[in-house]
This record gives sequence, C-alpha cells and structure tokens, in this order.
Amino acid sequence: MKRTLRKELRARRRALCAAEHARKSILAASAITRLPSFRAGARIAVYLPFDREVNTASLLLAARRRGVQVYVPVIHDLRHRRMRFYPITSRTRPGTFGISVPHELPGRAHRMLPPRWFDLVVVPLVGIDRRGHRLGMGLGFYDRAFGFRRHRRHWLGPRLVGLGFECQRVDAVHAEPWDLALDALATERGITVFRRDQT
Repeated sequence: MKRTLRKELRARRRALCAAEHARKSILAASAITRLPSFRAGARIAVYLPFDREVNTASLLLAARRRGVQVYVPVIHDLRHRRMRFYPITSRTRPGTFGISVPHELPGRAHRMLPPRWFDLVVVPLVGIDRRGHRLGMGLGFYDRAFGFRRHRRHWLGPRLVGLGFECQRVDAVHAEPWDLALDALATERGITVFRRDQT
C-alpha cells in the first residue's frame, strides 16, 4: 500500500511544470524563513533537492544572508541506513543515489553536528497526512537519525518541519510506530503546525 501511494505522490510532484515547481518552491521556502528558529546563529539542517523535491536554493540564500548556520545530510552508511550532517559548502558533488553533498568530506568529521543539536531541521517528504506523519522514500534515514525523539517526554528538539507541495497532502500515509512525525509543514500556502494529540 505504501509503495503504491509513494509512486502516486512522486508522480504528482513530477507533474508540476518547471515554472510552477519554481514558484511554489520559493513560496514554501519563504514560509520556513518566517519561523522563529530561522534566525542568526541558529543551527539548521536543510536537504539538497532530489527527484523533484521542493527546491531549497532560495532557503539557502536566505540563511546565508541572515547568518544561519546550515548543515546538509550525507549518507555515510547505506547498509545500516545512517546519515550525518556536515556544514554546507559552495561546491558540491553527487553522493549516494546522486544526491548532492559537500565536495570535500574527508577530514571533516570534527565539523559534523549530531542530529540532537539542531534548532531546526527541514525535512524532505513524498507525502504527509493530516496528523503530520511523513511518508519518505522508504529507506528510513530520517526515522533513524531522529528516532531519539520518540523516547523523550518533554523536550522534543530539534523542531522538524517538512517542506513540500500542497499536492503531497493525503488523508493517511499508513504510518508505522517508527515513522517520523513532523512538528510542522511548509508548503506554497504557508505553515501548518501539527499537534501531538491530533486524532
């Protein structure tokens, strides 16, 4: 069931013409910049787009102008579905699955930032339901990286905000207990905040 839904939602995303994709990407990214945690000195993680995901170029530009520290995810253990977050650089190269990563990674382990220390994480998605459950590409990298949030009772940081298009909303994504739930969603229509006790 998830596989079918994932295929349908990826097709919706790809169906956007170039002009609409660019326009809606800028609007969605702009919604992120209005969040309180998008501020000078904040540490945020932002993905580099793949497979027609919302383009984050304008978000990265806004972060640089505002003095936000930006890190990007890099897959470092495909077998165990692990990723690390490194500071973004001006030059990138294709990494695992063809996803862009900083050009120079060797020797940069000391600059890696553990997931729990971010103020804000901008999360890519294939689909999202009305309760904030995310449907990703199916490999579980984000679920594992931020799985520690499921064991906390009070502080749930960092704030996880999905970045997507309105066409990616669905009634249910058939979430499993280990699937990542987001705090909010940014689309071309603005920000939607999810309550943890939503039914």
